Amino acid sequence: MIKKRILVACGTGVATSVAVARKLENIFKERGLADMVEVSTCTVAEMESKASKYDLIVTTAHNSKPMPVKVIIGVAFLIGRGTEPVLQDILDTLGLK
Repeated sequence: MIKKRILVACGTGVATSVAVARKLENIFKERGLADMVEVSTCTVAEMESKASKYDLIVTTAHNSKPMPVKVIIGVAFLIGRGTEPVLQDILDTLGLK
């Protein structure tokens, strides 16, 4: 099976994107989906050039540029509230259960 690829972006590509990426990886592992999803991080500035290689972008920063894939705001994973609807949107977008 081909892995679904998620790109997690933040302003610097270091702090919040890594935190959200790790939370997503843990959730996928808990749900038995770890082998089906690959999560990478980048800066918002890199997002546009990398987007076409991914199935979905999750970001903690604002981006007004159109992307070739769906962009989901992932701040809920940083604050620890409202994660379930965001996670469901991610799963639905990737065609995962």
